Amino acid sequence: MNDVHPRPLVDREVLVVRADVRKRVPLRVWLDGYDGPRPTYRVELAPDRDRFTATGPDAFEALVRLRRQLEPEGWAVVVQGARRDTWPSGMARDMGGGLKVYVLRPGGPTATDEDLVDTFADIPGGQADPAGLIGTVAEQEACRDAWFAGR
Repeated sequence: MNDVHPRPLVDREVLVVRADVRKRVPLRVWLDGYDGPRPTYRVELAPDRDRFTATGPDAFEALVRLRRQLEPEGWAVVVQGARRDTWPSGMARDMGGGLKVYVLRPGGPTATDEDLVDTFADIPGGQADPAGLIGTVAEQEACRDAWFAGR
């Protein structure tokens, strides 16, 4: 295998919000390489003059770490992987690098392929306020825990 690293995986503009400020800014995700069999993913976002960067063993974890940096500054990134009601399965993280998450539907016994969405995709425009679906990392973890408890 002759992969060149870092390898860009996502390079697009995403919506970020802070109070009444809404704007689209570049978001980039890379597979930086491997430390033995373990990959390192990097996510970068620049909502203002500050640049936020985080790394993790999968892209979702890197996004979580990035969000933990953004939250004290009041910023939220409006992507599927930051919704309160999404979380990746272990397989999505191990085999897919955390680039997909499941929408956790209340009362559903298990998540299905129809519930699988791209971690860094926009929330569909059919939502009245996509930013209203975004939560803090703690809220997302609580939603995940409640979903698992209700199964």
